[in-house]
Amino acid sequence: MGHGIAQSFLMGGYPVMLYDIQQTILDNAKAHIEKNLGLFSQSDLIKKQDIELSLQRLSTTVDLRHAVEESDFIVEAVPEDLSLKQDLFEQVESFCRKDAIIASNTSSLTMGEIGMRVKKRERLVVTHWFNPPHIVPTVEVVKSMWTSEETLNTAYKLLEKIKKMPVKIRQELPGFIVNRIQMALAREVLDLYEKGVASAEDIDKAVKGSIGFRLASIGPLLTMDLGGVKLWLAVFENLLPQIQSSTEPPKALQQLVSQGHDGVKSGKGFYDYTVDFSQAGLDKAIQKRDQEFLNRLKSLYWE
Repeated sequence: MGHGIAQSFLMGGYPVMLYDIQQTILDNAKAHIEKNLGLFSQSDLIKKQDIELSLQRLSTTVDLRHAVEESDFIVEAVPEDLSLKQDLFEQVESFCRKDAIIASNTSSLTMGEIGMRVKKRERLVVTHWFNPPHIVPTVEVVKSMWTSEETLNTAYKLLEKIKKMPVKIRQELPGFIVNRIQMALAREVLDLYEKGVASAEDIDKAVKGSIGFRLASIGPLLTMDLGGVKLWLAVFENLLPQIQSSTEPPKALQQLVSQGHDGVKSGKGFYDYTVDFSQAGLDKAIQKRDQEFLNRLKSLYWE
């Protein structure tokens, strides 16, 4: 996620200092950024000369103090490990300026947990990006019990300036907005799959060609307004008792994991990827996905 977030700020015209404890990871991140900038250029989202200009704004370091001491806006994107994030935030605060905003890209933890050891907590905020972060427009900007309005608004406006679609979330709750909605959808999808109602291909096709097609242009609440609130109430009354409401992890996921199947990473998940289970094959699949996303970004959101 880190290199994708960095790329977004680079394309927005900001100098970026990318930090990691290993130089090899930083070198790999820079290579990813250069390749992905090329895809943006090929899709006419940026000019060819913007590739080199963006790369000129990028610096890397394995020295945390050097990374943050002059930074205005700091984004943490380490794994979802609470103690790791707490340690990092404590170190960052000891090195950075007192007016710097410190953001976390956490998807499942709260800033109330992450920032426990930070002294100046009003400058803490969650900015939750979505994979691939250099392409997907939405970023959730989450206000914690400590986050000041100034911090919230500054983060929001900064994300707007780099052509993101920020969303303010004023209550700190697990999953924020998008992951809660995504989990509700996934729970029902997996229930249908477990019951053998349809194949994985047909379930995906059904979603992509219907609600997925609509949601790219209009959100669920506007969909209800356009369809008629009375109609939606009737559908809820008729269908809700039949909808999956379990609070346990879906058996389909548990079974796949127990069998060592982890999707593309292992060669098998709901689909079989063993036909071309090579790094080149995986890279090709990701590039195809990203190109489709870029086409959608250009047609719907890029100005």
